[in-house]
Amino acid sequence: MKISIVIPVYNTDEKYLRESLESCLTQSIRDEVEVIAVNDGSTNGCEKLLAQFADKYPALKVINQKKMGTSVARNTGLETASGDYIMFVDADDWIEKDACEEALRAAYQSNADITFFGYATDYTNREIKRVLEAVPEGVFEKESLELAILKGNQALGPVEVGAPWGKLIRGSVIREKNIRYTPGLKKGQDTVFVLNLIENCSSFSYHVYLGYHYRMLGSSVSHRYNPEITDIMERTLSAYGKFVEDYEKNEIFRDAVRKKYYRVVSGEYLMLYFCHPDNKMSFDEKRSEFENIISREPYRSVLAKVKTCGLYDNIQLRLIRSGKIRLLFALKHMEIALRNLIIHQFAAE
Repeated sequence: MKISIVIPVYNTDEKYLRESLESCLTQSIRDEVEVIAVNDGSTNGCEKLLAQFADKYPALKVINQKKMGTSVARNTGLETASGDYIMFVDADDWIEKDACEEALRAAYQSNADITFFGYATDYTNREIKRVLEAVPEGVFEKESLELAILKGNQALGPVEVGAPWGKLIRGSVIREKNIRYTPGLKKGQDTVFVLNLIENCSSFSYHVYLGYHYRMLGSSVSHRYNPEITDIMERTLSAYGKFVEDYEKNEIFRDAVRKKYYRVVSGEYLMLYFCHPDNKMSFDEKRSEFENIISREPYRSVLAKVKTCGLYDNIQLRLIRSGKIRLLFALKHMEIALRNLIIHQFAAE
């Protein structure tokens, strides 16, 4: 088998799941493709639709398991996959009819361990294509790709480097190096997986082709009130730190992780918890808890050493370092209001 497509499924909308499965099972080289759908304890009838597709398409393997999270579901799929190459597809996304053929041809030509290709972000009323028309020199190298995940790279703007989809991966690398998702991570699980994957690969290429469609659904869980966000993100940040330590990365990587800590403190912690409108604690309670977080390690050392760029980031960092938490919260409330206004105007167009 040439390609194994792994699809984790959990309570996906029937229409989206149907479109996703059909796009994978009717590929132009369908005889060379197996599809592994891992039903992670769905309660909305996904297992019935999967069974119907399995009856119709012998290439579909359905695995039903109790709910253990997307990371475990992807690992289950990886352990079952027999293809020379692996492709990930989310259950509410879809791929072009010749995506496998195009990606496989490009992988053969370049002999790369990971072949990246373009994608589109599909909104309800528009599609935004994200394809590199010209490949910048030197960006599809190990260190450049890893740093792009940790701190971004404008030259790789249209490439979703840290996502598992939008790429064809040599299966032998995953098997021989036992690359797996880290169970228990609720945020950043994809980027941690891809970081470890890239580190264990030796060659990378980009195919100028739009093959993947990422469906942008209306209400995103990423903006919901989350009183557990500090515990969740600390596990992710620790995983980034472990990656740097395990592979003895240089100071550029260490600084990138420090910036990750700063951006989580000034971003997720404030937006999803301390400054979220659903947080009904008093200001004094919020300030006390926030100050307790930034006063302990590794936050204290990170915030003392981190260097930011940009006026807004510098203002936030100065407010944090000087203990002006009331001003910091007020600034973040203004940012959230402005961001929501822009999002609503964009959605209305």
